[in-house]
Amino acid sequence: MKLKTLLLLLVFSNFSFAYEFMPFEINTRNVIEKKYLNQPLIISFWSIDCPYCIDDLKKLGKALSKNKNVKLITVCVDGKESAKKAERILNQANLPKHEQYQYAEVDEDKLRYSIDQTWYGELPRTYFYNADHKITPLSGKIPNSFLDTWLKK
Repeated sequence: MKLKTLLLLLVFSNFSFAYEFMPFEINTRNVIEKKYLNQPLIISFWSIDCPYCIDDLKKLGKALSKNKNVKLITVCVDGKESAKKAERILNQANLPKHEQYQYAEVDEDKLRYSIDQTWYGELPRTYFYNADHKITPLSGKIPNSFLDTWLKK
């Protein structure tokens, strides 16, 4: 009986592809920027209820499969109660291995202001950092032409 239970546990543990969401807090963006200094970086803020966000994640997954030198960070703006659904969406987007965050502050307005004082919460919101860390912020869907041009730089 114990062997049967152990085998079942091992089988099911191999099939769990759970994402580990790290908490995105007031200072997290600064920490990320320092960690990936002098590297091209994309930070994508998205929500489980945003169809354009999900489209952008898939687009980034496809584009970054050919551009391995670009680091990707995804930030789900939904609370941890949405983690299971967020995991499914990320699995379906075929993204490269990357760091995944989820909002961890009670005061979302304060958190958003700490991320970008000019951002009012519209989604998707994506920050493109070139190797020199010149930042191009985009709200809304990422245009294919922009992404293609940015990746060639």
